[in-house]
Amino acid sequence: TTSLALTASARRGRGRRSSAVAVAVTRAPRRWRVTARQAGACDLPPSSSRWSSCRQEFASPSPGRRRLLLSGATAAVCGSLEVESSRAKVGEANDQAALALRVNDQRLVPMERAEWEALVSGSDVVLLGEHHNSVDDHNLELDVVRQMHRSAQSSGQPFSVGLEMVQQRFQGVLDDYVAGKIDDQGLYRGVEWSKRWSWPYEPYLPVFRFCRETGSRLVGLNTDNESLGKVERGGLEELQQEEWQRYIPDRAGFAKLGSEAEFKAYLKAVLLPSYNLHERLGILKQTVSGQVLDSPMPLKNFVSGRLLWDESMAGAAVRSVRRPQFVATASPEGGGAAAPPGPEGKVCVIVGADHVKYRYGVRVRVERLAQFMANAGAGVGSGSPLRVLSVMLNPTPADTLAPANSDLLALQLPSGASSGPVPLADMLLISTGPGAVAA
Repeated sequence: TTSLALTASARRGRGRRSSAVAVAVTRAPRRWRVTARQAGACDLPPSSSRWSSCRQEFASPSPGRRRLLLSGATAAVCGSLEVESSRAKVGEANDQAALALRVNDQRLVPMERAEWEALVSGSDVVLLGEHHNSVDDHNLELDVVRQMHRSAQSSGQPFSVGLEMVQQRFQGVLDDYVAGKIDDQGLYRGVEWSKRWSWPYEPYLPVFRFCRETGSRLVGLNTDNESLGKVERGGLEELQQEEWQRYIPDRAGFAKLGSEAEFKAYLKAVLLPSYNLHERLGILKQTVSGQVLDSPMPLKNFVSGRLLWDESMAGAAVRSVRRPQFVATASPEGGGAAAPPGPEGKVCVIVGADHVKYRYGVRVRVERLAQFMANAGAGVGSGSPLRVLSVMLNPTPADTLAPANSDLLALQLPSGASSGPVPLADMLLISTGPGAVAA
């Protein structure tokens, strides 16, 4: 009998939260076990006034030892491997850094490195769902970015990295950074990182520097705070025509998506609990940009803000693939030069896990907008469907629809639609540390 077991234990160390995750693929009489450190998840900037309440809600470790058992997974394991992670450092990515698990209905199927690399290389858009404060997640991202860049180079395609952390108004700053016109601190100041994102900057630098060294474009995906604040105050009707065109050009498709059974299930299971949590923590009386509201934000505006966020990120990602506007030519100094639009490209999208899980955050919007942009005008792409891969990095039960204190990852979202349940993602990547020793 072959089974897959995920064992998680939470513990406190020197006042900081940490959790250890052990992944065991058992095929009697041999065993493969992997352990990895993961940081906790709280999808708010530490400097945000919402942060202290969120930290109290999520940062305390769960008592005791949890066991996550997902039986029925198929695996082909030769010999046994014992891997213990050391304390991760930024930029420690290497070719032994991850255990990949393919989501197959209610099963997780282990994948060889060559298999998941081929899956990444064959995709036009790879969505990476991260915990913003996890060094392990950032190292996995660098690993995937390197692989996608190699694939794009071999096929002569432009390669981009899309960033939730940077708002679209700062695209020129990102282009200047890749071109070598500004340094790391210039980028930090230019995108107003401390004001508009606030999660630590350093963990993202290895990916930023890799893109500068290779001439790969960095793309700002996020909605500008000024526009998002309008929606959180008064709903989508507060947007100006220019903002609709920039963030939601496919208004008919945007509205139609909201009527789908799968989206309604996603709204009920993912967005409504998020709103209830914000309400319980008393943090609905200000917008994401810090504007104080006279009364708590209504559910309609909360959801509208989230949908604007996802739609605008999906659109920016598609534009970076379908209509590349910039190709940097690397130099020894890391500089670059603008060039005419070339062939369709590839993009690795780095966003929070909530925007990736169960598809109805960014993924379905990428797929819809790719077709819309291809049909809307010349020069926006061939019209062929984009190959999209969704990846959750170091997921925990709290990242899924598992009940409170559950020991199980919820691999599916029941939708009630004829298409069946919505999967958590296409693939999970689990950090395994830099070293491996045969057991």
